[in-house]
Amino acid sequence: MSDSTSEPEARSAPSASGDATGGDGSAGVGRREFMIGGGAVGVLALGGAGAYLSMSPDSEEESSFLLQQGYLRYEANPISKDGMNVEQFYDYTDTSASPEGEIIQDDAVSRMFIYDGPVNSSLVFLHGSRDVDHGGTAKFSFSGLSRDKGEWAVRDDPMSVSDDFEKWEGGNSKVKWEWGTNTSDGGAFWGGLDRKDFTISVNPKTLRGVDAWTFISGELGNLTRHDLSQEKPVKIKPTKGRTVKQANIDIMPDAEEAEFDPYSNDLLTVAVKQPPAGVDESEWVAPDDLDPGNYSVNFGSKQYLAGQNAAQPQNYSREGGTLYLEYKAKAANFSLDSAYGYLVSKAGERTYVRGRDVVYPGGFNNVNEEPAQLVVSDLHVDPANDDQKNLADEYVEFTNDGDEELDLSNYTIRDEAGAEFAVPDGFALAAGQSFRLHTGAGESTETDLYWDAGEPVWNNDGDTVIVLDEDANEVLAYSYPRE
Repeated sequence: MSDSTSEPEARSAPSASGDATGGDGSAGVGRREFMIGGGAVGVLALGGAGAYLSMSPDSEEESSFLLQQGYLRYEANPISKDGMNVEQFYDYTDTSASPEGEIIQDDAVSRMFIYDGPVNSSLVFLHGSRDVDHGGTAKFSFSGLSRDKGEWAVRDDPMSVSDDFEKWEGGNSKVKWEWGTNTSDGGAFWGGLDRKDFTISVNPKTLRGVDAWTFISGELGNLTRHDLSQEKPVKIKPTKGRTVKQANIDIMPDAEEAEFDPYSNDLLTVAVKQPPAGVDESEWVAPDDLDPGNYSVNFGSKQYLAGQNAAQPQNYSREGGTLYLEYKAKAANFSLDSAYGYLVSKAGERTYVRGRDVVYPGGFNNVNEEPAQLVVSDLHVDPANDDQKNLADEYVEFTNDGDEELDLSNYTIRDEAGAEFAVPDGFALAAGQSFRLHTGAGESTETDLYWDAGEPVWNNDGDTVIVLDEDANEVLAYSYPRE
């Protein structure tokens, strides 16, 4: 099925105004650090086995799927666990599912994810929780599921009456899940996701008793959650070599906070800046990668973009390596409960772009900040040639995968054998910031620390990166496997 109607359309260029930076024409370098764009920053897992990698367009097998809701796109990596099939992983016992890992992290949520079993993948739905003192209803319609190559392998029925897995009507199927107090409900459709080309549409008809509809992606121990609009359908398809990269955007860069009247025709400036220091730049786009003259650069609230609507730039300009775009506030369709503004576009035929920043429409703050969390985001444990002679090229990279600053003063980093490194006093990571701990000697900076060890620390065939806080509490244990 062609998705050409969902692509940002090629368009004629708006006027390139030279005054998109503010009244004095000065560069509007932003005051806020970047926010991770609605999801994945590509970090390795706490206790996981490695990161999924995007495959080339010619690969016969891909490791990820493309999740699309209107103009918003995400790369969706399947979850797997030790060769379990989806029924074993779902683990329906008594009245509820009990999957391993942190699948049921949030309580009153309708969840969706892809599970990769020993034979083919499954599309999984899991609603509610044992910890919620009320029930709910989730009714979905589907198209694109293969009746010839798949079936419902899990039918979770915690209530006294069976759930309504309705008959197929043409190419569509409908399911109505209902669950009661302190229970969950759901199901898993096995098969049909390993075809070379398909589009599965999931349309929420009713979502009652849930706070969010969420798609879960990644590896156990390092799961990413994408909150979806509860009123708009989503599509799932193979990536076919397409990727989704992030843009570092700053809304109203000359203001302390992005406060504005969402119902006015005032112009909002959105600055697209260089990727933040310390990130994996292969997962990000630079301002020069965006071409407003050939690809639509859509901007607006998540709800508006999820419905495939967006504001278009009135003017754009480039200055000091930053791309500045101007949008009418009213056209971006924010409401007083909007938390983020999103910018989405394309950078070439196979690269989608998504960026976000906090907004305060009407002066209201609607962001629920994630606490600071330290994760291992990269490993280089086997330098080229002789490890002993390349100690500074052996390193572990850490990232603060939260929305708050993380003070690492007097933290301890060690390996399985007990070799220890003391993080210096006053060393802190801003939200999204990374640093590398090099085994060898060097001059420490805000992004690089040096162990000054006389021999390699991290075993090439496998080890565990352990981090203890100043009170000796373990805050991270990341094991990479021995091959």
